[in-house]
Amino acid sequence: MNDINVILAERNGTGAIRLCGCNCIHLSIGPVTINMAPEMFAQAALLVKQAMESLTVIVEAGNMEELQPARPN
Repeated sequence: MNDINVILAERNGTGAIRLCGCNCIHLSIGPVTINMAPEMFAQAALLVKQAMESLTVIVEAGNMEELQPARPN
C-alpha cells in the first residue's frame, strides 16, 4: 500500500484537502468529508470556480436582493 498522506490545502475553521495513498482526494469542509478521484476533484474545482465567477458578477451588479431561492432538482 502506498503511504502518501499529503495535505494539499488547509484553512482553520473551514476544512482541508488531502491526498492519500489510495489515490483519493479527501475534501473536508466542517464535519463533512467527500472522497473522490483526482479527476473528479479537478472537475469539482472547476465547478466551484465557475460558481464564484457567477456570484462575483451578481454581487458587483448589486442583484443579491433580487435573487430567488434555487429550486431543488
